[in-house]
Amino acid sequence: MKFACNIILMICIVSFIAVPVSASVKCDVCKKDIKGKYVAGPDNTAYCRECYTRYSACSVCGKIYKSLINVDDYKVCGGCYVDLEKCDICGKVLMGSYVMYPDIGINVCGDCDKNSPRCEACNRPCKKLNRIGNAMLCNSCAPKADRCYSCGDALLENYKYFESDKSKKYCLRCISNYESCADCGAPSGPGGLKLDDGRYLCSDCRREAIFNPSLITPIKLDVIEFLSNGLDMDIEHKINYSVQDKKFLEKKSKGLSEDINGLFYRKDNDYNVYVLYGLRKKDLIWVLAHETTHAWQAENCSERLTEEDREGFAQWVAYRTAQNFGYREYAENMRGGESVYSSGLNRMIDLEKTGGSKAVFDYIKAK
Repeated sequence: MKFACNIILMICIVSFIAVPVSASVKCDVCKKDIKGKYVAGPDNTAYCRECYTRYSACSVCGKIYKSLINVDDYKVCGGCYVDLEKCDICGKVLMGSYVMYPDIGINVCGDCDKNSPRCEACNRPCKKLNRIGNAMLCNSCAPKADRCYSCGDALLENYKYFESDKSKKYCLRCISNYESCADCGAPSGPGGLKLDDGRYLCSDCRREAIFNPSLITPIKLDVIEFLSNGLDMDIEHKINYSVQDKKFLEKKSKGLSEDINGLFYRKDNDYNVYVLYGLRKKDLIWVLAHETTHAWQAENCSERLTEEDREGFAQWVAYRTAQNFGYREYAENMRGGESVYSSGLNRMIDLEKTGGSKAVFDYIKAK
């Protein structure tokens, strides 16, 4: 925030005072004894008629001096000149009006306030700016500047973060210019990877992504064990698990969704769970729990279940499974949004709060 300020200038008031006979007064300029009348100045100074007429008064303190320093249209004594505020950009003495920026402790002259380069974050004039990516920032803003996790530029305007991870913020330009990561939703960025089925992964998700089916098997077994022992969800039918690409899942689901990570597919008594390759471990846990729940529903629930109840219950099982494996924040993210997945999940959570997990199972089986 800036404030306009004006130097308060002294005006020397002429006051002729008669000197008593017994008094001794010296002129503060010529140092001679004054006879008769003299001029009284600030701080008990005195000036003879000749010095007062011949010399000028300092525009700041009002005292008269033989020599003064010219500052713009003002004359200033040496003592006041040293104490005067200086422009923090050009060093010029500030006389008359100038601009104060008290929040960062600088004062600048009118010329510098008008013509100096300005920080792109706080819009204050600066003597020197620091380049942060493509942005130029002052010494105050540069150390505090958030940077886009993708391009490294300073975040001067709106930004977004994904999966509630505020440590990774992205500028709107990167969000617009790069394809979204299929796993986390953030911009894939310059180090992103395009998969064979057209999906993109950011560099972070690329490092976590699992492509080898043999690495998925132990995760699948852990999920099935939790569903059986933790939630008492045993399934009699044999389930065939396989890893597929996005195009296969979209075709098999008959275009049910363009954002599909897994699919339960039943044909008569043949149960299949298809899982998208290239997911992170926490994504796999969610997808495996969700799709396996649909297999459980095929054995235990009515086909008349609404989509919200069917998907909401499957999402609740995935929510509980993700929590069990330590992904609590990831699980909480499932509750956001306006889809039948999130609304159904929140309904199941409300049921659980009042009657425990038994209330959730009783509800879904009675439908």
